[in-house]
Formats: sequence, structure tokens, C-alpha cells
Amino acid sequence: QTIRVDLDKLDRLVNLVGELVITQSMLAQRLSEADLGGTEELSDLEHLTRELQESTMAIRAQPMKTVFSRVPRIIRELEGETGKRVRLEVDGEMTEVDKTVVERIGEPLTHLIRNAVDHGLESTEERIAAGKSAEGVVRLSAAHQSGRIVITVSDDGKGIDRTRVRAKAIERGIVAADATLSDEEIDNLIFAPGFSTAATITNVSGRGVGMDVVRKNIQALGGRIGISSREGHGSSFSLRDRKSTRLNSSH
Repeated sequence: QTIRVDLDKLDRLVNLVGELVITQSMLAQRLSEADLGGTEELSDLEHLTRELQESTMAIRAQPMKTVFSRVPRIIRELEGETGKRVRLEVDGEMTEVDKTVVERIGEPLTHLIRNAVDHGLESTEERIAAGKSAEGVVRLSAAHQSGRIVITVSDDGKGIDRTRVRAKAIERGIVAADATLSDEEIDNLIFAPGFSTAATITNVSGRGVGMDVVRKNIQALGGRIGISSREGHGSSFSLRDRKSTRLNSSH
């Protein structure tokens, strides 16, 4: 059985619960400082408040399927534009996340998918020459990990060319020529505003939306983005929340 509830009423409930959590925390601190006892009752109140907050947020939750269902069409379009063969693997589409994430994760996720196909995957000829299958693989997943939701976009392509990324960053004045950078620091240079290693602007890349915009969109949702890459094996971009209540992903 279901019942329709006006979204404004639901948001009001979420805000009130948030205020309740803050008040409960302040009360606990005051009583602790005053050494007035009541620790058992405080513990019960904290437990009930946490359960109420989790239940309230669960009411706003929606499955990632709403977003994931659009990806196959995007992949088909990219195959036509790039001439590459791509197999999409999807996992965790019924993983539930906050309604706000479902509404706003689509654009950054689409950019990560486009990036994976255009920059990550090699051409069919390059893959065969490297001893790989002619068909590239893009994986999209969502899962709960330690109370957080992690959304991952990964590919089995060539990985990040760190030499090229570093050279481009030096050329643009993003880092000094004599700077000593770890692999992780070099990978994160792709989030610098306006950064691009694309030799030419194509219909797929160079549309004015860089990885810096993707990161800002994720941060606006209360999340962060991380990279894991192995040269010759592919890359993974992970989006995860900071507060363990909202979001997560990777490429």
C-alpha cells in the first residue's frame, strides 16, 4: 500500500528531524558538562533520534534504476559517434539513494560515461593490437559500503597517460616543471579547471564541460570524487558522500 505525500511536507519533516538531531546533541553535551547523570536515558534518546533520522531519509530514497535506465541509449549513441564497440555492465540499479541525488546525478554520470568511452576505451584496432577483446567494457554500479552509497563508473581501457597529463599541466601553468608528484596527484590534475588532453575537439569531447565541473556537481551534492587508474588496464571514477547519508561513484 502507498500514499501520496506532498514533497514540501516531506522536506519539512526532514528539516525538523535534522533540527531534533542537533538539539539532542547539544542537550547531551550540556548534561555531560554539568555531570547531571541520566546517561542511560540520553543513550536511548540518541538511539531513537538516529532511527528516526534514518527512517525519514529512507522515505525520500529512490532506486538508482531511474538514472541507470538512460545509460544504454547513451552507450549506443557513443558507439555510433566513436566507431567503438562497447559492452555495458550494470550492477546495483535497485540501490536506493536520496531523491536529490537521483535528480542531480544524471549529468555528471553522463559525462563520466562519455569520458570512459571517448578517452578511456581504445579503438577496436588498438585493443586487438594490445591483446584485448575488440569490445570495450564500461561498468556502472551502485552499492552501499559502510553506510555510504558508492556509485562507480569504470572501463577496461588504456588508463590515464600520466606522462601526458603532467606535461599538459606544466604547459598550462597548473604545476611547476620541477614539481614532484605522486601518481595520485597526477591523476587528480584532470580536475583542474579547463584541463583537457584531447588533441582535437570532437562531438563527444570538448563540449565545454570539463572534469572540474563534474567534481563541482558532486561536491554540491555533499560528495567527493576519486580516481583509480592502471595504465593499460583502465580507470575507475568513484563518487561517494562525505556524511555517509547520500552518495558515491567511480570511473
